[in-house]
Amino acid sequence: MINNPVVLSDAALDLVEAKKRSADFSHSSWGDEDLKPVRREIREHYRNVQRLVCAYCQGPVCTRSAAGSPIEHIVPKSQHLAFMFEPKNLCVVCADCNEYKSNNEALVDPILRAPRVNYPENPQLFRIVHPHLDTYDEHIGRFERLYVDLTEKGGYTIYACNLNRFYRRFGRCDELVNDVALVQQAERFHQTGLI
Repeated sequence: MINNPVVLSDAALDLVEAKKRSADFSHSSWGDEDLKPVRREIREHYRNVQRLVCAYCQGPVCTRSAAGSPIEHIVPKSQHLAFMFEPKNLCVVCADCNEYKSNNEALVDPILRAPRVNYPENPQLFRIVHPHLDTYDEHIGRFERLYVDLTEKGGYTIYACNLNRFYRRFGRCDELVNDVALVQQAERFHQTGLI
């Protein structure tokens, strides 16, 4: 889904480097006021590249509100500080996916004793569908607001982001059951595994 990661401006890179050199630099530094221009630059880039679509649920993200299109750290910054500003570790998601995923581990085999130096480029090293490295539809089938795992990675993403939250909250909905095309598509998926 994301073919061109953000390239920060020189001004943003200067702010990031100054922040990293500060004595109190931690994952919570992300929300510091002086990094607001950096966050704005990252958010606008991914809003445009993702065409206002959440990387996890494929729903809309807000065009203006920062709270309605939070920047997602695919590998949680609280667990892997070195990747806090890594372009391929960033995207925008909807507020619900951001809240549900929170700091769920994204790596298959996280290194707990020593931090990783280089950001993993191999999609097999991630347990979550990675918007820079994976093709979404190969892992998750989607029928309106119903998500079906096509792979283990798809299943973990559905779980971590609670993608079926609509049905967990409201149960079966008549508009889904009465949508003939959707029912036929679901039957075709059930029989063939193809959408």
